[in-house]
Formats: sequence, C-alpha cells, structure tokens
Amino acid sequence: MQSRLRCSVNVRRAPQRLKHIVYIALGSNLGDRQMFIAYAIRRLNRLEKTRFGDVSGLYVSEPVGIADRIPFLNMVVQIKTNLDVVSLLEYLQSIEKDAGRTNKQRYTSRVLDMDILFFDDKIIEHENLIIPHPEIHNRKFVLKPLADIAGGYVHPVKKKTIRELLDACRDDHWVSRVGERVSIRIQ
Repeated sequence: MQSRLRCSVNVRRAPQRLKHIVYIALGSNLGDRQMFIAYAIRRLNRLEKTRFGDVSGLYVSEPVGIADRIPFLNMVVQIKTNLDVVSLLEYLQSIEKDAGRTNKQRYTSRVLDMDILFFDDKIIEHENLIIPHPEIHNRKFVLKPLADIAGGYVHPVKKKTIRELLDACRDDHWVSRVGERVSIRIQ
C-alpha cells in the first residue's frame, strides 16, 4: 500500500556553507498523523540557518511500551544547519508544543514526537538531551527509516553502520513502509 502526505511541502535544499548535519526522527500516533508529520516538516523548513538534506520513506509501526496500541507513523529527516544543538532542541520542542503535544513522558501516545538522533558525529550529554539518542540501536521504527537515508552512517558510540545496527536489532515490534518517499519538493 502506497501512502503519501496529503500536503505538498516545498523544501529548500541545503547550501554547502551550513556546517552541521543532523538526523531527526519524527513520529505521531494521535489525530491526523500525516498532517502532524507534514506540519513538522513545514516548520523545520522555515527554520533559519537550516535546510533539508534528505527525507526517508514513511513507516507505520507498532508502539513500544504504550498500552493503547495506536500505531505510529514514523520517518527520519536529515537537515543541515548552523544552529547549535540546544537552540535546535528548543525549536523542536516548540514545534511539538504548537502541534498540541502536552505530555513529555516517555512511552505515551502523542500528536508529535521529534528526537535528535545524531548531531554530526558528536557525543553530547546535556540536561535533557543525550546524543546519539540512547535507544537508536534498539528501535526498528527509527533504524528502518534512518537506513533509507543514512544506511552507511557509522554510529559514533556503537562504531557500527546504521544497516549493521538494523541487522542486529532484536526489536520484535512490527514496522512497515507505507510510502517510498514522502511527497515533498526539494528546491
């Protein structure tokens, strides 16, 4: 079954002068999930000093650790930015809040979830942020879309490629691709 985001989003291609490469996971399992994913992409596209690099396919996945079992839509985007990691985190949190997310607890349903997976090849431990995201290697719903756009990327802590991590992942929750590529136009 092929599915595409219902809206078309024009995305600016990253010029060479932007210095950081960042991978961000997007997920939603409440309300109009496609609309919330599209909303996040549009908001990222408006961010100053930032351009899109690449966008994964769209996946539907079984929730991990959530009782209500509403499936998530997931994808990963690569952006290039001159923002520092704290400024980017604050912006992502503002997108989540503006989309209607009220709960920051782990393992709950949400209208929108945005996680910084990698920020260059840096290892960062900050108040509310650990990069690389500490659960990447345990989550097929992150690894599958990440492998679409960065299969050869080497995890800076695990020292394995994303494809190798996906092959070794023991997560038994189902994850299925529902679209080859999200319907956005990159300029």
